[in-house]
Amino acid sequence: PQSCFGKRGPMYIVACAVNQSAYDDGSQWQNSKDKRFSPGQKVMPPPFNDRCVAVAGRCGHACEPHSGNHTIPHCLPNGYINISALVGDIPIKYNRVTPVFAFVYVLLFGFAVKMVMLCPGIFSPYRHCAYYDPELTRELKYILVVGVTGGGDEGKGTMVRNTIGMVSGLPPLCRCKFVVANNEEGHRLEMLTCWEKFCNVIASIPNFGGLTYEENLRQFTALWCEETKTMRLDSVGGKVKNLDLSILARLCGRTTLAKIKKEDNWSKFGPQAFSKLEAAIAALEQDLATDYNKFTPMVPHRDYVKDWAPPDPNSTSLRMHFTSRAKPKEDARNIMVQHVAVGTWYYKVPPNATPKDWLKLRENCHEMVYAQNDDDEVNVKVPLRSSHGKAGGLNFVDNYITIVNDRPENSYGTEQDEAPSLYAIADARHQFQP
Repeated sequence: PQSCFGKRGPMYIVACAVNQSAYDDGSQWQNSKDKRFSPGQKVMPPPFNDRCVAVAGRCGHACEPHSGNHTIPHCLPNGYINISALVGDIPIKYNRVTPVFAFVYVLLFGFAVKMVMLCPGIFSPYRHCAYYDPELTRELKYILVVGVTGGGDEGKGTMVRNTIGMVSGLPPLCRCKFVVANNEEGHRLEMLTCWEKFCNVIASIPNFGGLTYEENLRQFTALWCEETKTMRLDSVGGKVKNLDLSILARLCGRTTLAKIKKEDNWSKFGPQAFSKLEAAIAALEQDLATDYNKFTPMVPHRDYVKDWAPPDPNSTSLRMHFTSRAKPKEDARNIMVQHVAVGTWYYKVPPNATPKDWLKLRENCHEMVYAQNDDDEVNVKVPLRSSHGKAGGLNFVDNYITIVNDRPENSYGTEQDEAPSLYAIADARHQFQP
């Protein structure tokens, strides 16, 4: 022949009919990066019945005259490929092999161990309550809920909204002290003033209507919480220069008082019964409306603590505290450490000191500086801010509340004085719901 397509010699042509899934499976085509055929694409060798639903083939000579005495392997005289060369027995693969059995046995063993360890606990009896029982609080020395503010979006409005939620969580008939503490890490004087105005509102809630002061307190703060729960940082946060009048009315408690006067237990009393509460709400409203996010720093190296108790200590278990630990100006170039080093403010603790002396000792603080000898082998040097940030503030609150509740006036005179306490943290940017 004058021209030829392909290599000279025997040629086999196989036709294979496949279904769509096999045609799209790239693993069927040898060295293929694509799913489908491409020119010159190599395919996996026979048998073809592992992928073809029908197969047939022809054979012959390419680019040379056919010689009758020249035979082609696997080619029949009629020019068809012997079918035995195209198909064969396909071994069936089972998952009954050693690795699979080992994997299943490990799963079953792990499940059996978990059953043995966990299931008996379902049937072992233990004391628990499906609902709140006031007697449970008798097993605690106090319940402490702490809200921490630290600047940024955490200003007066954020603190008031957060404190409303904490106070509204007062359990009914609580048999231990329910302590609400506001810890101000920003060390801002106006935050303390605003907290005092809030405490005056709580103290001014009247005791009438056949209910106790605590019942009226819980009723008022629950509605107050409902009035303020939808407030967001963009309406009360640190970027707000002046509160919207509707937000201000809800935040200070004025709308709460207007609504609660319509309740059965409150509506039958005249205006004179609410005069003290109205005056306290007006004072809080005035404080929130004046210089809303303008603050004056407290004395940097001084701790500020303030306590609140109800006019009648036996009328409710609620106690409130404001704490703001010292925040001295420290050189940012100094390494922040939890021990006393150059640039650190510290105080000294003598060997005979007691927890009651803690705040007094902190007042006599100094900054460690270069070239000033301070060798003291008797007293222990303690950093004024052993831990920075809100975590250190929470430690300060824990220490302070422990000391406060060990005072004689807060003693129960029973085994409850040695009971454990419950500690909860209320993030300043959120609000507890009653």
